[in-house]
Amino acid sequence: MARRIHRTTDFLADALHRLGIAAGAVDREALRERLGLPERGGVCEDAAVAEALRASDARRDFVRDGIPVLTQAIPALRAEVDPEGHVRWWVRVLCPLLDDNRLDLRLDTAPDAEAAEILDEMALGNDPAWRREALRARVVQIAGRLRGNLNRTILRLRDQIRADMAETGADAVTYIAHLDRSLRSRVFTDGPDVAGTILDTLKAVRARGRVVAQEASGTRRLRDRAGFGSYIDKFAAARRMGRRIVFHMGPTNSGKTYAALEALTQATTGAYLAPLRLLALENYEALLARGLRAGMVTGEEILGEPDPTHTARTIETADLRRPLDVAVIDEIQMLSDPDRGWAWTNALFGIPARLVIVCGAEDALSAVRRAAEAAGESLDVVTFTRKTPLVALDAPVPLEAVEPGDAVVAFSRRAVHENREILVAAGRSVATIYGALSPEVRRAEAGRFRDGEAEVLVTTDAIGMGLNLGPLKRVVFAAIRKWDGTQERALTNAEIRQIAGRAGRFGHQEAGYVAAADDDGLGPIRDALSGAPTAPAADTRFFVRPDLAAIEAAAAELGTDSLSAVMAHFTRATFYDGSPFQPSALEDFLGAAEAVDRVSLPIREKFAFAVTPIDRRDPVAVDVVARWLQARAVGATVPALRADHQGDLAYQERTVRLASAYLWLARRFPDTFDDGAVMRGVRERANAAIERTLRETATLKLTQRIREKTPDRVA
Repeated sequence: MARRIHRTTDFLADALHRLGIAAGAVDREALRERLGLPERGGVCEDAAVAEALRASDARRDFVRDGIPVLTQAIPALRAEVDPEGHVRWWVRVLCPLLDDNRLDLRLDTAPDAEAAEILDEMALGNDPAWRREALRARVVQIAGRLRGNLNRTILRLRDQIRADMAETGADAVTYIAHLDRSLRSRVFTDGPDVAGTILDTLKAVRARGRVVAQEASGTRRLRDRAGFGSYIDKFAAARRMGRRIVFHMGPTNSGKTYAALEALTQATTGAYLAPLRLLALENYEALLARGLRAGMVTGEEILGEPDPTHTARTIETADLRRPLDVAVIDEIQMLSDPDRGWAWTNALFGIPARLVIVCGAEDALSAVRRAAEAAGESLDVVTFTRKTPLVALDAPVPLEAVEPGDAVVAFSRRAVHENREILVAAGRSVATIYGALSPEVRRAEAGRFRDGEAEVLVTTDAIGMGLNLGPLKRVVFAAIRKWDGTQERALTNAEIRQIAGRAGRFGHQEAGYVAAADDDGLGPIRDALSGAPTAPAADTRFFVRPDLAAIEAAAAELGTDSLSAVMAHFTRATFYDGSPFQPSALEDFLGAAEAVDRVSLPIREKFAFAVTPIDRRDPVAVDVVARWLQARAVGATVPALRADHQGDLAYQERTVRLASAYLWLARRFPDTFDDGAVMRGVRERANAAIERTLRETATLKLTQRIREKTPDRVA
């Protein structure tokens, strides 16, 4: 029978039809690449198409069913599967650093040609038993060869470790325990200079181990009693779990959080800890869509099932008592934030989950590793790479050159509105996002941009996390400096990468582009996107803030009900020299503590009012909360705000923030703040007014343009 051969310009759809397969059910571009055919011209047999499809199905089934069987049978094999189903194989090699097989040095090396061929044939036939013993023998030989290559390095390390143990004397056990924790959190990759990398890395680890070991036991106990020296141990539930920490490390648009949420949804119980209420809401909805018994908890509301198996939370509301199977901590680089970093510190050390998956950028790796070592827990690092390239443009893009699909980024509300007015006057329709907007309005504005109703997005770094921006193809930095609450400073490389990474979302664009509005920004953007690390902070301690239990304990010890006195004691006396912890930025907290001390209330209630989420720089908001505090002190109820929904944009933004603060307090004092349903309505109407204003001013009306372009006629 004659073979059927067809030209590649149209053969695939026809061949699939003859094979009884719907053309739309197959990625024909991927199939063409698999067959090695050119984009235009060329010929191929139907049989080749059928064989390629069969091989593709077998490989997919092997990823799902075969890999777990094979890696269980040969534990030294490791498989990394990317979101497209491509598999990368590693051989995990253990090299004991002490004679009694303690202190395993872990290395990953690629399979040799023979092992790779066996693995490929297994995948083609979806048969994890095919030549398994031959593969096992090859894995043993690969491991032996690598150990042999590193023999001199291993012997050198053994001598160094023995010398360290002799130096630390009676505390050598502590030194070995520190090294063991550190080595369990590191995997080295075979390469031309792997020996040098190992020696350089472990030099710093050994030095730290000697410092830890040489601290006298009595001194350590004394420091622990000083306060936050025992911070790690106060999370008793987490310490009992024997937790395993996995760091999903990668840039924006790399799939790291998606992979973490897949693990979360497959667990019996779990929690997702979000940096923003908007992210908590989106992932709560995703959990519900999976058919899970889901709930959501934020500072101001509780949604969903009364006893959920899976909960999406803002990180400040993390439940540090209920044991879980899996917890996901998103945006772990926020550990370094002086204002909110304490919440990530609490979660990282305190969430009681058997598996803790933290997601974030590479800049956070050293902090996560130090936390795992301090808690005596293992750390595995899974590296994710960006799915689409991110390209820094060589020339600036001024505002007049901004195109549909661009986002213009500035770093203040005022700058955002100035840029917005310029673009609207130039004829662009604009969506607007900045920090003062509520999550609901941010989501609506992102939707307008995503759906094409607005051509351009004008925003602050509020787009850095928590928004689906769909077709965003280019990020234009209108500035590369920001006010961080205390000073104006240059953006860090990590901040630039986080914001720039929102361009070129996988599935929408083939690449993302990043530009500056003027020449001054080109160099910093180019440096950041080239992978230059952010300069290390001068102070790498973890931020912490006293919780209510610590506040009440200190108040009892001091014999006072003054919150400001307790906070002054905390900042002065609870951190010893050399502590891995430091107090979070407390200036606003101390000012609020002095204000609440003017009324007579239990210290736990003063604490709640002092941490109520309002803008402490807004005198109107501070005055409103002060009146609410007085009402609580005299036993009066607080009615909902009476808001003017015809007020300007700034008025509506303040109304939303105050309504959210009211609802936050209503969760804690429902007998005083008993008008929650009405206040939710106030917030909804204020949000609607904000969104209406942004929509109505998002374009320059045609009549206005005509009037501005037509000169006045002289009668």
